[in-house]
Amino acid sequence: MAWFVRQEGSPKILSLPSAAHVLSGLRDGHWLPTDEVRGPTDDKWLPIESHPTFADAAYEIEPPKPEGPDETHLDMNPLIDVCLVLLIFFILTITYASLERAISIPEDTPEQKGPQRVEWKDIKDRVFLVTARMDGDKTVVRVEKKEVPVDQIAAEIKHIVESTGRREMVLDIDKDVPWGVETAILDAAAAKDRNGNRLVHNVINNYRRK
Repeated sequence: MAWFVRQEGSPKILSLPSAAHVLSGLRDGHWLPTDEVRGPTDDKWLPIESHPTFADAAYEIEPPKPEGPDETHLDMNPLIDVCLVLLIFFILTITYASLERAISIPEDTPEQKGPQRVEWKDIKDRVFLVTARMDGDKTVVRVEKKEVPVDQIAAEIKHIVESTGRREMVLDIDKDVPWGVETAILDAAAAKDRNGNRLVHNVINNYRRK
């Protein structure tokens, strides 16, 4: 008695003389386990893998291997990991550089137990004073007693250097002044003049930070 096989959902039906022919076609790859079969005594179509006659054989057949990796797929995880590492590195480098510039303390020489006391009269002809204090929530920066907005610190320091020739700066900062203001002052002091030289040759730190 004949057996009938068709692809899943296909109207095209193939007649085979026996169940052995169906099983042989399944093992040879002519049929997929999901293709449908109907036996002589069956009243409806069943997937080959669900038919009692072929269920064990269909289970033993390995699914077809994929043709190959999808070359259009790009794994972004390694790239993201590298970007995160670089981002952390740059953040730490910039932070360290800012702190190193802001907290630059000269080393003691063997003959020098501690920092020497500097008298104002000895340096007043070559230095100018920059102070930063907190007035409530506002930061007040003064260059030679003149109150200067933070965004104009660089211009005022340049004016002082070019008009007086004093290229050393005494920096006196209150402990509550934000680091951003302190960095702005130091950046302004590190700027170049028209000849490509630093505006301020030396910064004398007189921190009140504890």
